[in-house]
Amino acid sequence: MSSSQVHPTDEENQEITDAEDESNLKCRFGPKGCLNIKWVVFWLCVIGFIEGAAVNGVTNIVLTTLERRFSLPSSQSALIVSSTDIGAVIFVLFVSFYGAKKNRAVVVGLGTLIMSLGSFLFLIPHFASDTYDYQGANVNSTSQICEIGGDDTCTAPSQSGSGFLYVFMLAQFVHGIGFTPMFTLGTAYVDDNAKTESTAIYLGLIYALTALGVAAGYMGGGQFLSLWVDFERVDTTYIYDNFTPMDPIWVGAWWVGFIITCVTFFLSAIPMFAYPKNLPGSAAIRAARLTEEDRVRIAKQKNDTRPLKLKILDFPKAIFILIKIPCFVIITLAACAETLIIGGLAAFAPKILEEKFDVVPSDAGLIMGAVTLLGGAGGMVFGGVLIKCFKLQVRGMTRLCCLMALLSLAIGAGFFINCEEKSFAGLSSSYSDGSLGVGNIISTCNAGCGCTTSAFEPVCGSDSVTYFSACHAGCNISDTDFSQCGCVGLYGNGTAITGECGSSCNIYIVFIILLFFAMLFTFTTVTPASMAILRCVPDEHRAVGLGLQWVLLRLLGTIPGPVLTGSVLDTSCEVWQDTCGTKGSCWVYDRMDMSWKLFVWWCAVKVASSIGFFIGGKLYKAPERTTLDIKPPIETNNVPNGDYDVNFKHKKPYDNMAYLSSEAPPSTSNKDVVLSTHI
Repeated sequence: MSSSQVHPTDEENQEITDAEDESNLKCRFGPKGCLNIKWVVFWLCVIGFIEGAAVNGVTNIVLTTLERRFSLPSSQSALIVSSTDIGAVIFVLFVSFYGAKKNRAVVVGLGTLIMSLGSFLFLIPHFASDTYDYQGANVNSTSQICEIGGDDTCTAPSQSGSGFLYVFMLAQFVHGIGFTPMFTLGTAYVDDNAKTESTAIYLGLIYALTALGVAAGYMGGGQFLSLWVDFERVDTTYIYDNFTPMDPIWVGAWWVGFIITCVTFFLSAIPMFAYPKNLPGSAAIRAARLTEEDRVRIAKQKNDTRPLKLKILDFPKAIFILIKIPCFVIITLAACAETLIIGGLAAFAPKILEEKFDVVPSDAGLIMGAVTLLGGAGGMVFGGVLIKCFKLQVRGMTRLCCLMALLSLAIGAGFFINCEEKSFAGLSSSYSDGSLGVGNIISTCNAGCGCTTSAFEPVCGSDSVTYFSACHAGCNISDTDFSQCGCVGLYGNGTAITGECGSSCNIYIVFIILLFFAMLFTFTTVTPASMAILRCVPDEHRAVGLGLQWVLLRLLGTIPGPVLTGSVLDTSCEVWQDTCGTKGSCWVYDRMDMSWKLFVWWCAVKVASSIGFFIGGKLYKAPERTTLDIKPPIETNNVPNGDYDVNFKHKKPYDNMAYLSSEAPPSTSNKDVVLSTHI
């Protein structure tokens, strides 16, 4: 059947006129010029930019700070990131189905207000909690120096920082609900109201600004981490004079970015409530796009008199058909593996930079912003360019994805790039007395000091060894520096100064370059994988296939990705925060152990995805159109409307499409129609 566009009929032109009654196509407020589709695209770009900044930028860059401030291990902080897609997955079908029947612009505005609420919820833990006690006061009775025979009584803090984890998860869950209308109904609104030749440009602008927002969120959110977390509530003179963002006890102002996104979400939502259900000329645009197949499909839907119960069964039937298509299932699973990488790196790449190379959070934000913009967005564009230049079909696309996975697999060796391991007493080097060897920061020289790990206050001994605190160094006198440190030096009478012993390290530049190419190759698979997945399924099931792919990429990719990555990082922790027996965040990591575990995790995922893309391409078979084997009826009354030609050449178009459905036409018994669907 021809797919060429046809001109609207007189009846359709009347419908267009009725649909575009000027009384229904006016802005509720604002200038008359707001009805221009360009203004709609502008506001959607603004909303997309803020969404990218809040959900995927600011949240990810402050994750390490939240761990330190609220005593969270990485496996728990990862739940904050994953909650976004949990909210989206749960509500996407509801929003898409019911929102499409309403004014879609207004629903997008409501979703933006919901995202404003999500950013507001993110602020609650800061204003509901006490000021940050960077010296660990009221946690234990010992001071930071060694007190032999001191009081070991432990008083737990009045507030449990880990209790705010659920508030953060709720905030991101609400963010996920809010951005769902933006990327479902918002894009559909643009498509219905923009000319065909402009739609791709408009949608491209929206997605590009969203990606730019992610980079801006990393960069802007990182800069706020150079401010002290409670700068608006305490005198920061002493803090700024004695501490820097390089100190392990430093906690930056993670919450400032969410004030900005809360306000801007609210303001950008207002214009969306001004727009009518459709813009002037939208009905004509939609009618001009109709093909013969579209007209027949619409007529078929109108003539479908089956009860709702039978219509609902079409959805699980379509799902069942899709999961029986090997290439669809395998390529989708391979794409999910790639999404594991994307979700994990987006959340924890800043933390990896901070822990392996002693990069301050603000610099980590700038680095990740640049890598995300150039590597992430550039990779998606690069994938599309390769498809166009080489005119790749499905097998070519899967081979491209397999090649990209193998190239990034080789880059995984970059995880072994580290700054020189610090000489840390009890961890990478033994105490001077050598009593308990390596692997324990408690030794005979500090066993009676009552030292804890509730706060990390490292000191550098005169022997150029870092100690967890002055207490762990066995220091008895505290003035400007520490002296009479029983664990420092060969004879146990050394001195120590505040801060870690360290040296400059610029090797992180090599790691950043490799990280860029890893992101570039990983994101290059996004476009060809998505196109290959859709071309594996018959035309009539592509909408369901797209939705199923979207859900699986989140259920098996972006939701578990951060949690798995955070768990990998947790297993390389050497010293945990311990507050009255309660484990908090990790203070010290084994860099080489972290490198090995990240490398194994990276290789396992990349090998799985490359194998999946390779097998998926081998199993690909072009979906054939649904064909019909129609038994000649004994009586013409068995054929719908009585229109039947024994040569099967002349049938009404509507009847033709009725035979293409998975159900027999209402007036035809199932035994008269046999479907042969080749997949």
